Amino acid sequence: MNPIPKRLNKEPLIEAIWQAQFEPKEGLPVGDLLPGILYSALKLDYPNLQLHRLPTADIPAPLVHLDPNLRFTAKYRMEEPDSPFLFQVGDRIVTMNCRKPYVGWAVFKERILKLLAMVEGSGLVPLPLRHSLRYIDLLTLDPAPDLKALQVQFQIGQWGLQNRPLQMRVELPDEGCEHVVQIATPAEANLPEGKLKGTVIDLETLPSAPPGSWQDVRNQIDEIHDRSKAVFYQQLLTTYAIALMEPEY
Repeated sequence: MNPIPKRLNKEPLIEAIWQAQFEPKEGLPVGDLLPGILYSALKLDYPNLQLHRLPTADIPAPLVHLDPNLRFTAKYRMEEPDSPFLFQVGDRIVTMNCRKPYVGWAVFKERILKLLAMVEGSGLVPLPLRHSLRYIDLLTLDPAPDLKALQVQFQIGQWGLQNRPLQMRVELPDEGCEHVVQIATPAEANLPEGKLKGTVIDLETLPSAPPGSWQDVRNQIDEIHDRSKAVFYQQLLTTYAIALMEPEY
């Protein structure tokens, strides 16, 4: 089993996301009230923070409530120019995204806990329903759709799919956690250095047991990070791929 590196000098990560889902207090338009509260608090760390209303904010509330595909969509986005961090808020969701360049787990976790304290302190969100860490990587080691960098085998009848365009999603149980793995190849991403083509690995990890409080979220955050990292390095990437990305141990 591959040892887990401390870092990769050729980092494939393009975005890391922490997400919490919740049910709002009865009758309160959380998606309209919470952004203002968070905006005021976040301005202390991000003085040039900008608040943007998203098109989903104009969808009628009854329609959002009835459509499961809309219930957990964001209505507002907050971001500061030249900062990798981005915040999104909806009636039942809050996310913090760290775009490339990734700041590292210690800093990312610190910002998550700050945001969590703001959400809890608002009094608008009594309990979380679900929270997760999601890491999106773009592998460019081999011309897409070559999958030899991954520990995966795909076949339909007589057809091997290792070098065929592919999109797949699978849910995997793992030691008190669940992982949602999505693979798409070939795929394109618009990054600061330009448009790149490769294979996208989208790995989301969440606790098997839903959190009963915001303190549970704090207690679980390191565990789901560690399990996500273990799955990425020990179950998804090959030794060949890790070596090409110049690991430090």
